[in-house]
Amino acid sequence: MIKNIKQILSKFKSSKIWYYFLLFFFIPVYNFFWEFIFNFQGKLYYYLWKLKKKDSFDLKKNDKLIVENDPSFKKIAYDLKNHINEDFQKKEIHRFNQNLNLRGKVNKFEDYRIDIFQILPTNLKQQIIDFALNERNISTAANHLKVFPVIGKIYLFLNFPVEEKKERGAMLWHKDDFGYKSLDLFLAINDIDNQNGPLYFLKKKEPLGVFCKLTNVIKNALPGERNKISIKNFSEIFSDENIDALRGPAGNAIFVDSFTTYHRGGYCFSKNRIMLRICYQTPDSIDVQHKISENSFYFFEDIKKKNIKNIFHKYLFFKKLNFFWKLLRLPDNLMRLYRLLHYKI
Repeated sequence: MIKNIKQILSKFKSSKIWYYFLLFFFIPVYNFFWEFIFNFQGKLYYYLWKLKKKDSFDLKKNDKLIVENDPSFKKIAYDLKNHINEDFQKKEIHRFNQNLNLRGKVNKFEDYRIDIFQILPTNLKQQIIDFALNERNISTAANHLKVFPVIGKIYLFLNFPVEEKKERGAMLWHKDDFGYKSLDLFLAINDIDNQNGPLYFLKKKEPLGVFCKLTNVIKNALPGERNKISIKNFSEIFSDENIDALRGPAGNAIFVDSFTTYHRGGYCFSKNRIMLRICYQTPDSIDVQHKISENSFYFFEDIKKKNIKNIFHKYLFFKKLNFFWKLLRLPDNLMRLYRLLHYKI
């Protein structure tokens, strides 16, 4: 009986009736609650930020945009690339492989990349922070989210080839299952081509956002591949014409909502790839819950809360859920809602 009910509900959630119910009724109502109730302070800060018109990148009603030939992007890529030379890369890859022990890791597929942000000198860390605080980048994120963001991620990944391994983990198609909306900035620090693995993504915006999920995910998946879709299965639904990738010289970048856009990291065949990732999120994302510290910024402890006078910067670095939303376990319950109601393809 219960099995039959589940089958009926699953079939209904794949129907056009459910699709249009979500698109024209539920999502507009939910979006109001998400902006004005769950992220009330972020909405106020968004209006305050918009009082003084600030330059931004125009996503053109999409949830992604490739940026090329931008001087500020090229400058930080050049400075980081100069420091992360071949000797630096070889040394860190050797150290990583010596200490690699996947038996104790939650993600069994993290054998191909290193986050090197924390081993950078202080001046380069500060340069990355300043880049994250660039008003044009913040405005682009705020315009997409329609609320003022927090910084949920700052990673500088060094990806490298691993012999006798195929696409796996984050190299498979997925959405980042952490919340309702986000805006990631991926910046290429070295030149990217097919040999060191572009970031691939669907070109067209999905109108349902997080409320649309593919069902042909990997069965009996290990941690690190859960809710991910093989390249073969994905290609049965979306042709190459629907897919684009971040390629080209150092300094090229993409803004992309990793919560709403299917994407996958590139596979390094013969060369390393260095990519800076800054993710603008909101406090209701489950991804930021353990990354908000009372006194120091999680990713760069030299930034102390007591020293931040700018109210927008203080929000970006330190905004936490209020006690009421924590009590109601808002992030976890919202994720349950997205998974319960999503339209199935």
